[in-house]
Amino acid sequence: MPHGVCFLMRSDLIALHVIADALIAFAYFSIPVTLVHFVRQRKDVPFKHVLALFAAFILLCGMTHIFGIWTIWRPVYYLEGVVKIITAVVSVLTAIVLIPLVPKLLSMRSNTELEAINLRLEKEIQRRAAAERQLRDTIHQLTQSNAELERFAYIASHDLQAPLRTIGSFSSLLGKRYSDALDEGGQEYLTYIQDGVTDMRALINDLLELSRVNSTDAEIDDVAVADVVGRVTDQLRADIEANAATIEVGSLPTVRADARALQQIFQNLIANAMKFQPKGQAPIIEIAAERVTGGWQFTVKDNGIGMAAEDCEKIFGVFKRLHTTAEYPGTGIGLSLVRKLVDKRGGRIRVESSPGQGSTFIFDVPDALPASPEELLPALEQGEVLSL
Repeated sequence: MPHGVCFLMRSDLIALHVIADALIAFAYFSIPVTLVHFVRQRKDVPFKHVLALFAAFILLCGMTHIFGIWTIWRPVYYLEGVVKIITAVVSVLTAIVLIPLVPKLLSMRSNTELEAINLRLEKEIQRRAAAERQLRDTIHQLTQSNAELERFAYIASHDLQAPLRTIGSFSSLLGKRYSDALDEGGQEYLTYIQDGVTDMRALINDLLELSRVNSTDAEIDDVAVADVVGRVTDQLRADIEANAATIEVGSLPTVRADARALQQIFQNLIANAMKFQPKGQAPIIEIAAERVTGGWQFTVKDNGIGMAAEDCEKIFGVFKRLHTTAEYPGTGIGLSLVRKLVDKRGGRIRVESSPGQGSTFIFDVPDALPASPEELLPALEQGEVLSL
């Protein structure tokens, strides 16, 4: 028996139910269409399977209202029941899936929170951009300062050579021509002058070398480090024999580097290893290389006097000395020059030491070429400062 009989076939009552069910069905059919369109337009929408269940659930609810209209005139109650069963199954399944999603949905950021986060991110980006601009300005200023200091060191050192040559020449001439006329005190004073000239000449030469590091273009090529060390030991042969030094050289690689700079590095480190020894002790120097991530690491180890841990960084400063020239002669520039040469190639140098236990100088030669000033920003952020 159709539902219309229950309504006594009154046209006004039937119209009321038909219009209501039709409008509900229209709304239920339009909602899934809107959801499907939204999901297709937004590929990043989370929980798409839940939206699909909602769409099916709402669509089936709309079908129940269509059957509500149909059964007014046709008693297709079995078919209507099947649709209701399907609707019930989908509805229960949607509820089951939705329950465990509630905590996840609650943990999702609201639009207000996302806007606040975006605002903080924008401020952080602006702050970092300003900091980067400031760092670039600092790099530029440091580069200019370094260039000016290097020019000053070069000019001062170059200009000092002329009067120094005059002093050296005339003191030598004085010694040759009038040594017999000088008493013991005069001879001693003359020796002081000549020793001072020698020390000053060494200081000027070291300053010139230091000032040339950044102004001279590096000639990067494949360099056999064993050949470089061989040339250095040949140049230092007299000192090696005089000190009865033993130099043990391990297997050394071929690297991309400036041969002249690499030679200066090893020459300074080996010479220092022989110089800073307890009196009467024969130097033992070990030179080795190890492959590390991104390049090669070299070590120059000695059995010398060593130094305290707090002095391991100080010694790389210009004119920084731990001993008087009377104890150990030198200008205090050699290790500063070594650091600048290593840094120029993009490497780092450090020393491990303790008093009476010798020292191990460790420096690396990266495979990659040196970084540009822009790439040095992370180093500056960590507090490293370029200096002459």
